[in-house]
Amino acid sequence: MGPLERGRSRYQQKNYTGALDAFTEAVQITTGNLLLTALDHRAATYEKMAQLQAALRDSKQMIELKPELAKGYLRCGKVLQLKGEKELALKIYERGLRKVKIGTDNDRTTLQSAFNKLRQALDPGKSLDPLQFLPFELAEMVMQNLEIRDRVCADFLSICLAVCKSWKRLLESSYNLWTILDTTSARRPVTQNSLKTYLRRSNYTLDKAIISMRAKFDVPKMVYLTRTCTQLEYLQICGSGVIGESLTTALHFAQNLSTIVISANCEVSLFTIRDILRICQKTLVEATFLRVTGLDVSHWPKLDSLRRLNFRIRSHVEIDIVQLLESAPDIESFTLDGEVSIDVQGPRLDLTRYKHLEHLQLSNGACQLVPIFPPTLKYLDISGNLRLGERGIGDDELFEIPLLESFNCESTCFTGALIERITRQSIKSGNLKSLQIGNRIENPNVRPLGDKYLVSETVEELSMAGMTSGERQVLDTVKLFPNLKKLDVSMTRITGVAVKDFVNMGIKSLKLNECRSISPDAVEYARGKGVQVEFNFPSDRARGFRDSNLF
Repeated sequence: MGPLERGRSRYQQKNYTGALDAFTEAVQITTGNLLLTALDHRAATYEKMAQLQAALRDSKQMIELKPELAKGYLRCGKVLQLKGEKELALKIYERGLRKVKIGTDNDRTTLQSAFNKLRQALDPGKSLDPLQFLPFELAEMVMQNLEIRDRVCADFLSICLAVCKSWKRLLESSYNLWTILDTTSARRPVTQNSLKTYLRRSNYTLDKAIISMRAKFDVPKMVYLTRTCTQLEYLQICGSGVIGESLTTALHFAQNLSTIVISANCEVSLFTIRDILRICQKTLVEATFLRVTGLDVSHWPKLDSLRRLNFRIRSHVEIDIVQLLESAPDIESFTLDGEVSIDVQGPRLDLTRYKHLEHLQLSNGACQLVPIFPPTLKYLDISGNLRLGERGIGDDELFEIPLLESFNCESTCFTGALIERITRQSIKSGNLKSLQIGNRIENPNVRPLGDKYLVSETVEELSMAGMTSGERQVLDTVKLFPNLKKLDVSMTRITGVAVKDFVNMGIKSLKLNECRSISPDAVEYARGKGVQVEFNFPSDRARGFRDSNLF
């Protein structure tokens, strides 16, 4: 047990002298956020022991250490109030609110509450309209955090707009409050009048719209949105249902649409997708469709502007990948996830013609033969293709992918030798950073992964989750990457011995889910060393003898 844990335990037992000793030890050996926590705990202990000057000293040190965080100001203000110096405490809170930026620290809300409470206590008769004393930019930020149902529905109009003229002026005159339309939290359909009011307040400068199926945007509403808001660049459809005519009809008026997203529960057919791409072919840069259905279509439109295309297949479909990609010659990112009908005996997909392709994902049944990759790839995910292996690849074939930074071949039939061939150039170039090779169907007659060509000082993230390899082979593989920071060995046969070795190697993040040979002691040991550990396991498992004698 580390000094912080000992101190907390003693503090809970009201052994403040012992807690003080433990927290002092923690202060002496920690840095950064851990030091901030140790100082905070020691200051709290000093408070309990009525040593307020010492507590104040620690709180000031907290502010000096992390002036951008609220914790030091909170502690300092509390100590000053205990000393009876409430005016000074209020100034400390106010200083903290200036230093701690909105959205960077969750404790800032607590700091604001402490400031408001103390100010009210010092002058209970003073009541201020926040929109009168807050800077205009800050008042705008407050209003921007209101959910869309609060900005659109009549309840908000009847309450907030009627508070006073200053509220009404701010809400109706600040176009920045209305440039994003998000109906995901709407509890009932958005009426045509509410939509018109909202868009009028934006001065029709709205550039982003997230439309929920629950909001019931029919053809007239969608057309009104796209026809009046000529600066609309981003459109997302979400919620459960089928999208079709209401969208394609409205898109004829979308003059500057660059991004369209159809979310996971919203079904869209290949025919509708083709119409969407055809209508917006001159402006569309990114298109995402996360629930694609239907049969293959022919004659995909020319998509010279398209750079990123994402397809998620949620039911078996037929799609001609070659023809689809040929329509977007300058594609930079392509994702096809899900089972599609492909000619397994046909030629391998040749992607070398796509000179700008950097991100490629062909996963979960989208790929039966390893494609011929372009040298520009930086991200490659071919996971979830259970039959994907060496078939069709020549013995002497070279994989020219020197820029590759992330490679995922989990749940495939890839051998260690094939992984070596694909990643060799990127490792030699010092570019590979992430490697996910878990849950593969391994051939016991093929040599293991641990080959000298895989040694890499640049790989920082490794996943071997679900591998049937023994603990020694897992350790040998991990040691090939001396600068590894994140490791996933979930569902493997490693024990606490390996966990201790991982900690000693300097790994900062561990996933150990479903590792049946690891005890809670091993997990706590790693966490005590500052390692972020993700671990779940049935609580009734007995502790292993091997683990219990390690720590």
